[in-house]
Amino acid sequence: MRVKTYVSVLAVLAALAWVPASASTATSAAPTPDARSTGTEIGLWDSDFGAQMTAADCGRWTLDDQGFCTADDVRNGVELGTKFQTSRALAVTGVRVYRVDPGQVTGTLWDADGTRLATGRFAPQTTAGWQDLVFDEPVTIRPGRTYIASYYSPATRYAFRYGFFDDELTRGPVTALRSVAGDPNGVHCYDVATCQYPSRAFRSSTYWVTPLWSVPQGQPVPPPAVPAPPADVDGPSVRVTVPTQGNKRVRTRQRIRITFSEPVRAALLTKATVRLVRVGHKRPVPARLRYDVGRHRLSLTPRSRLLPRTTYRVVVSTAVADLAGNRLDQDPTRPGLQRATWTFRTR
Repeated sequence: MRVKTYVSVLAVLAALAWVPASASTATSAAPTPDARSTGTEIGLWDSDFGAQMTAADCGRWTLDDQGFCTADDVRNGVELGTKFQTSRALAVTGVRVYRVDPGQVTGTLWDADGTRLATGRFAPQTTAGWQDLVFDEPVTIRPGRTYIASYYSPATRYAFRYGFFDDELTRGPVTALRSVAGDPNGVHCYDVATCQYPSRAFRSSTYWVTPLWSVPQGQPVPPPAVPAPPADVDGPSVRVTVPTQGNKRVRTRQRIRITFSEPVRAALLTKATVRLVRVGHKRPVPARLRYDVGRHRLSLTPRSRLLPRTTYRVVVSTAVADLAGNRLDQDPTRPGLQRATWTFRTR
């Protein structure tokens, strides 16, 4: 009788201690896979992946020394995520992020309804770079359903790339979904007190966050996902002008030079799209146009001397386009395409 009672007590204690893995949420993290992992933790990007971006990709933001565009936004924190699906049942073990924010960064796995399936804190890290968070318990996800792997930056500092999710990205069973109208990828949620989970997007951007899953020991690790180059969606602009805007000491034999931010279609550089006019007059000043493809610089040489002590205006129309067909936009912050125009005065 005593033996049976002792066994019954042990059975009750074991039942109370058991918690289903699918219901757990992590509250601790490790920078590398923990001791319970029996394989290799992988994500869409390996921890040595380099973005190989340039300053031109970053817009008004900064390129770091590892080739990632990084933003330091003035907001009250942001949750940044990647939507993905799996082709088979899969245990998500954590989240991998290219970190910029040295603060208390958290990672989360969500379902498409906004339910938080698992969460945890990344170990402290003071320098930018890839870092892994491993959940206390893996979470099994199902094929054909959409999930989001995300992280929260309290300082609103993050790495990004515009246009990344214009195409999908697949590694092994996991596919990061392509952005489509009404269902974007590269999702975010600013000021998390006012929104539930990351669902908005901007320019199909990636924020370099991926789910982690385990490949069992002895099985081949699928090759890293190779992202398609982002589509060129930005129009060219006038970067440098000679003479400069407002110059009042210009020679009457001055040649006008216009340097664009990127190569443009030479066939679109015509007397109709690039004009030199005397202020107060409608007819353009006759001039020869010559385009240097390598420097993407246009020279405009008046056929006769400019008049002394006279104000001139140079106008580059929005019909000028880059090699991808994007039209000139001198000020993308304003609605519609903006032509480039500036004035100078001869001495």
